Parts: sequence; C-alpha cells; structure tokens
Amino acid sequence: MKRLLNFCLVLLISASLYAQDYPFSLPSNMEATINITSTSKEVYNNLLLGTNTHHFSTTKEKDLINKLKPITIRFPHGLWANWYDWRRDVTRLFGTESFQYEQGVSKTIRTKSPDLLANIKIFDSNNIKVGIDGLTSLNTSRKSTTGKGFDMMWTFNMSADGTDFNNGCPETIARYDDLIARGLEVKVVEMGNECFYPGQRSSIIPNTEDYIARAKAMSAALKAKDPNIKVSIPLLRKDSWANPNWNADLTEDLTYFDAVTVHTYVGSDPDDAANSDEAFGTALTARKHLGNSIYDYAHQVAPNKPIWLTEWGVKSGGPNAVSALGMADCYIYMSQNQDVFERANWFSVNGQLNSHYVWETYIAPSGVERPRIKYPLEKTLFGSTYEIIRLALENTTLIESDVQVANLEDSVKAVNARVVTKDGNTSVFVVNLSDQDVPFNVNIDGVAYTDAAVHKAIAFSTMDEERTMGIDVDPLTLISDGSESIILPKFSINIIELTNASLSNSKIVKQDEISIYPNPNKGTFNVKLTHGEEVQYRIYSINGLEIQKGNFISSKEIHFDNNQTGIYILQLRGSQGVSTHKIVVN
Repeated sequence: MKRLLNFCLVLLISASLYAQDYPFSLPSNMEATINITSTSKEVYNNLLLGTNTHHFSTTKEKDLINKLKPITIRFPHGLWANWYDWRRDVTRLFGTESFQYEQGVSKTIRTKSPDLLANIKIFDSNNIKVGIDGLTSLNTSRKSTTGKGFDMMWTFNMSADGTDFNNGCPETIARYDDLIARGLEVKVVEMGNECFYPGQRSSIIPNTEDYIARAKAMSAALKAKDPNIKVSIPLLRKDSWANPNWNADLTEDLTYFDAVTVHTYVGSDPDDAANSDEAFGTALTARKHLGNSIYDYAHQVAPNKPIWLTEWGVKSGGPNAVSALGMADCYIYMSQNQDVFERANWFSVNGQLNSHYVWETYIAPSGVERPRIKYPLEKTLFGSTYEIIRLALENTTLIESDVQVANLEDSVKAVNARVVTKDGNTSVFVVNLSDQDVPFNVNIDGVAYTDAAVHKAIAFSTMDEERTMGIDVDPLTLISDGSESIILPKFSINIIELTNASLSNSKIVKQDEISIYPNPNKGTFNVKLTHGEEVQYRIYSINGLEIQKGNFISSKEIHFDNNQTGIYILQLRGSQGVSTHKIVVN
C-alpha cells in the first residue's frame, strides 16, 4: 500500500510539473458579438498565404508540390540562398573560410566563419543539387495546365558578383537571364537572407557598408533589365549584438529598395524551464508579437515600405493547440493589416521547422540516423490549420467587422474573426483563444442574424494537445447546421457559413478617390475627397483602440492631440462605403 501511495504521489507531482494553467484571467460566461459592416469591402491578398517549399527533383517530391499547389515558391530558402551557385545548382562557399568584420557601435574587429561551413562543404563536395531543374519542369507543367507559372520569391546571393561593387553585377544578371530563359517569373527579389548576422555574410561583404554597396548595385542592375522588378532588404525584427544599427544604416537611403524583408518566429518552449511559464501565453498572443517585430523595428526606419514576411512561424514547443491557434490568429491579423503586409511565407511546408507534415527517422546506408518526411503523408496541426486558413481566406473578399469580447491582454481579444464572401456565400472565420465555450452573436449592418448557419470547427481540449491526421482527412468537424445559437468551442478554429446572409452591394472604395497629405507627418495631416459628401472619420491605434472621431465635408485638417510617433489607422465612412488608410507620425 505504501508503495502504491508513493507511486500516486509521484504521478501527482509529475502532473503538476508539466500541466500548465490557462495564462489569462477572463470573465466567466463570456460572450462575443461580431458587428459586420457590409458596405466596406477589400479584396484578400492571396500572397499572404505563401510558404517556403523545398525539394523539387524526384517524382515523390514533385507529386507533393503538385498536391500542395503552393501560392508562392521561395527559392532558394534560408541560409543556403547566401551560398547558392546558380551555375551548378549547388551550395558552395564564396570568399574565404574566415573573415574579419566590424561588430557593434564601437566597430570592434572580430573574426567569423560562415554559419554551417562544414555543411556547405559537404553539399559542395557531394555536388548536392538544390533543385532548379525540377522547379523548372514543375513550372513548365503548371503553365501548360493553368496558363500561368508559379509566383516566385527569389533570394539572391549577395557574394556571387565579387568585391568590385561597380562591376554591374554580371553573375546576378546572368542568373536573371537564365531564369527568364527557363520560363520562370522574376518579379520580386530578396537581396540576401538575414545578412544582419555576420555568419550569413562572407569575406566579400563582411560589413554593412559592403552589403549596401552590393545591394545598390544589384538593385540598379535588375531594374535596368526590368523596371517593374521589386527588391527588398533584410531588416532586424529584434535587437542584435552584432550590429544594433543595422536597420538604421540600411535605410539611411530609402531609394534603392522597394520592400523590407522580415523573419519573425513567435514562441517559447514549454519544456524549457527558463521560459516555460510564458510559452503558451506567447503563442496565444502571437499577433501582438508579430506586430511588435514590425512596428518596433522595420517601421521605425522604413514606415512606408511594405513588409515581406518571407520566413515566419508560431510554435510553443511543437505543433500543438496553442501553436495552431496563434498561427490562425496571425493570418487574421495580417488580413486586417494588408496595407502593411504585402507577402508572407510560412516556414516551412516540407522542411522540419514548423513543418506541415509528420517526420520520422531512418537508418541511412552509412548507418547514420537521418530525418525524412513520413509516408504515407500525415498532417501536423500546422498542416491542418493551414488547410483551414486557405479554405477560409483564399480568393475571397474581406468584409469589415469588429468583435466585441474581453481581451486576453494588450488589446489582444479572446476571439478574433474575419468575414469573407466568395462565390456569393458569406462566412465568418473565427479563432477562439479562450479556455471556455463562447456564445457567438452575429449582427449585419445593425441587425441580428438569426437565420441558418453551418458551423464547422477544429477544437482542442488542452493547450498542449497535438493531433496528426491523414493527408486527405478533413480537419473540420460539423458543430451545428441550422438556426440554433452559435457556440464557439474553447480553443477552436471555426468557419461559420451564414447561409442566408444579406449584404450591401456597395462598391469597394478606391484609395485614389482620397488624398491624405503629408504622410508621414509630424502629427497634423489633411484629408481631401474627390466628392463633396459628408463623411465620418475615426482614428485607431495599431492595437485597435479608438483615439479620435468626427465628421467633415470634402476636406479636413486632423491633428493628433498626443503627438506620439507611430502607426495609426484612419477609417473614413460615407455613402460610397468605408475605406481605411495607414497614417505615419514621425
């Protein structure tokens, strides 16, 4: 008996060590109400559904790409892009194996080798192909069946053209010509991957001024080939010991780039004692952390440049419930800020970081244990969530709405949603981040919707729940079908089709009908309309807090009383519809 009691005590202690309480305090019997303004519409930007997808050579790899039908393909991905030799389609070292660079504000001289140098050497010596030939064949096949090739996000090697920054970038241009000859689209180019880290530079571009010189030369050379090409520079999304002035240095001249590349990974590890207490809370408030990585860094120095989030992810230890919920909520957040986010590529689909698919280990012929994707294919929660997100948002028109519900913290609501229309159908994409079932009320233009609705969801019982399923299994379960009350299950991702919703036929307001100047400004700006009607204006902080409202006819000078720098949202509402605009105060 004593042994049994001791055993039970150990189990209780173990459970208390690994169980996590819900990290937020919410009112009991909470309800949520969504107020839909059907006169305000905006086309959804499908490029926010982009991914990092690798491996294009074998039949099995190509079959996976064709099944996924990616919105965009980023090539090459990650660190390897900085060492890509397009002539051989391999990863190899450019420059010397070690080099000196200037660290920090004091420009202390340090010695550094490229990151993963040993791996680079292995890939080079074994002539391991990255996959441009396979990608070319996939693109050719896609064009023959759909009439259009892949939307491509190219990451160009910043060291391939050597140390002469005035040489016209011959390798870059030769690579561009080769891609065009292959029938691939070259419209957007990242100028290097995470070059703010010394280990992702080289002896050819060891310092900030070297990177800038090469980036300016590359930008000019590419735009001479095609003036419509857009190029981006990589900016920090957090403080850096290597060069805290990287963002300011690269943006002192704003004319040589069109966009900013940011890589944001949200999350902490619940199994790490140093940050386990905040891990689940961080994932559930992922939208706040994603926003902070932009507004506190890139937009401080380049507020008018669009963001290319070409690597991003949300993970609290693994593909568990809170990771999936935070992921889905970030997609809602980006759809609410399409004037900021132009592209987003989840990292990754068929790689190991935040993978959509289940991986396994196997014993290679050499006797070494190696990882690989498991077949038959199974989806992780990242894969299932992405499938739901594409179903909810792809090829839709967004309808303005606002959810009234309690906050988790810092204006992160417990329930977030987007209303969309597609093919004449109206649906609500909803994420319930709370630990309770929440009654969900729908108002359309001030009238309660009580008609039929089809409610499907994926829901979880605990925050750390993981769930895998077959590649063709529908991740959504039917919750209700009829005119009964809508209840959002706790920890759930929902699609609610409003079967008989009646929306306004108002047009989507065109941005060019409204003039806002100066923008950026010092706290005072003017709004002028091309028509002489009365409109209502509201100004919100980036976290959604209303800070000013009023009415005017044709034009108005607006002044910020607090005179604080930052990003604000101006909403204009009139008989022609509703429009939103980003206001920058600096």
